[in-house]
Amino acid sequence: MLLAVLLAAQAGEGGEVAALERLWSGVRDSSEQVVMSSEPGDIAWPQQSERRVRTVVAHVNVPWLGAHVLYLEEFLEDEAEHPRRQLLLQLEPARAEPHAVHVRVFGFAQPAHWTHLNFRPQLAAALVWNDLTSAPGCDFILTRAAEQFRGGTRGDQCRDGSSASPRYLDYQLVISEELYWYRSRAFREIDGQLQQEVIGFNRFEPNEARLYSCRVSWSASGAPRELRPLANLELFEAGGHAHFSTPDGRAFQLTLHGRDWPFAPDRDALILLLQEEGHEQPLASAWSQMDTQKVALQLGWLEVRCGSLAPDSDELTQ
Repeated sequence: MLLAVLLAAQAGEGGEVAALERLWSGVRDSSEQVVMSSEPGDIAWPQQSERRVRTVVAHVNVPWLGAHVLYLEEFLEDEAEHPRRQLLLQLEPARAEPHAVHVRVFGFAQPAHWTHLNFRPQLAAALVWNDLTSAPGCDFILTRAAEQFRGGTRGDQCRDGSSASPRYLDYQLVISEELYWYRSRAFREIDGQLQQEVIGFNRFEPNEARLYSCRVSWSASGAPRELRPLANLELFEAGGHAHFSTPDGRAFQLTLHGRDWPFAPDRDALILLLQEEGHEQPLASAWSQMDTQKVALQLGWLEVRCGSLAPDSDELTQ
């Protein structure tokens, strides 16, 4: 609730930029999984196995790039001195879209020279344009949806320089107070065929909870046939929760439980709860078997459908 109040207080031009900068900054500990790869040489670990990845994001003072600049450094577990990705991110309002932030992405001409830039303000002050490399096709658009920012690259202009064959990247990201999820997909330029897909999400211990994407639809008339998309939210099945509001002004919280559910330890089930803010008891609930990796709640005027973002089967939930 406090987060929603803070985000609302930051409404107006530049409000989303400040909110995103605050949410994105910090240290994220993720489990990364290769969902598929058509070229074994692309990856350093087998498909369906996981690697631990740490992402550090912090504000850096680079006045000539603006007031909202973040440094992102990503590395594998226990390899902090050898980042696999270093980016400078310039945040500014996305003028053509409401509640959205345009993230300009810059790399470094000599990445090793700028390692741990967030802890080296004097080095950041010496940064000049020639020290950076730009890739306009890899810029992000992140849109605020309730307490989350979600979005990523658009189109097919973000080139993948890690492969000998021409490919382009699609990178999607979801950020909130408790959630950090990303998906990187590489497509072959010649025919658009998917070549590689990698998903990363919060590392949960000891349960290693699975992450779910929930689509919320709402009907103004209350008729199921008139349901319209309202929000997309990500929840992990260990008490993960997210907030959303309907156009008629009602505010709700979704909560998803799985193996953490305390009242039925022998029940291998997913349990989805819908609660209206200001009310102590849930408005509605739904459950399904854990192995289906899907759960839906249908009230006629409101529908919520959740599916795993990294399913055990070969077929991904759309």
